[in-house]
Amino acid sequence: MKQFSIVFSIFFIAALLSCKKDEPDDLLIGTWKATKLVNSGCTDPEENQNLTFTNGCYGESLLGLEICLTAIFNSNETYSSITKTTFLGSTQTETESGTYSISNGKLTFCATGSPCEIANFTVSENTLNIIVKDTDTNCTSELTFAK
Repeated sequence: MKQFSIVFSIFFIAALLSCKKDEPDDLLIGTWKATKLVNSGCTDPEENQNLTFTNGCYGESLLGLEICLTAIFNSNETYSSITKTTFLGSTQTETESGTYSISNGKLTFCATGSPCEIANFTVSENTLNIIVKDTDTNCTSELTFAK
């Protein structure tokens, strides 16, 4: 019985040591669709908003408006964000791309041709939250995405 306990203990310890917890940068890789956007604390109260997205898209049928947001993070630390806007039957697609890095719990985006932005973020296997403050408008934007 003692030998069984020793063998079991060795396997248990080996299993614990071999388990690798996913790192945030590993979990971030993939295609994410927006589920929620909350702007708060804005200098102009009309910029405060709370939008819920379905399958990456938000719609206002009375205005003939639909906005779809998708973020793609690649393993080579590049990203793309795609915003597709349809208004009264006319569709426009904007793509932003650049590099990203993760350090000390912060996500830094460097869009091609623009200054870098630093955001707080949390990520799990299925949910990505990004919180960023716009110093010009004083808005704090919280974006939630799902894989």
